[in-house]
Amino acid sequence: MKAKLTTMALACALAMPIAGASLSAQPQSPPPPPPEIAERVSQFLNMQLYVYETRLVGSPKELRELLPAHLDYQVELEEAGIMFGAGPLVAEGEPSFPPKVGMIIIRADSFEEAKRIADADPFHSSGVRTYTLRRWTMNEGSIDLTVKFSGQRVEIE
Repeated sequence: MKAKLTTMALACALAMPIAGASLSAQPQSPPPPPPEIAERVSQFLNMQLYVYETRLVGSPKELRELLPAHLDYQVELEEAGIMFGAGPLVAEGEPSFPPKVGMIIIRADSFEEAKRIADADPFHSSGVRTYTLRRWTMNEGSIDLTVKFSGQRVEIE
């Protein structure tokens, strides 16, 4: 049997950092929508996150050399409750390695904080990759979680 989370419960679970994290980010309020759609979107999630799309500008050799440090940084962000999600973006027909483009979604209080986080990534601080930063308002979507108690595992669908 799958348990259903309310939108608010899921928003709280996704927005809060894990125990012991020092991040104090709170969702920001975007400007109100135009009156003609305000009622329709009033129940949407409205979670403020930051997305940086990262692009390869250095050589594949440089990327390979920095990949372990980059992955360590990503795990550090995840464990601190900052990382929402990340991964490579591959167009049809493109080789999957090295990825030319990646997307990283983080929790932050402001563009300035999000920029500090992105700049600290070894790929960016070294100049091997560059990025474009955007604030993203997550409104719609869903996630299914299955918890297997006997196997002590979680499945995400």
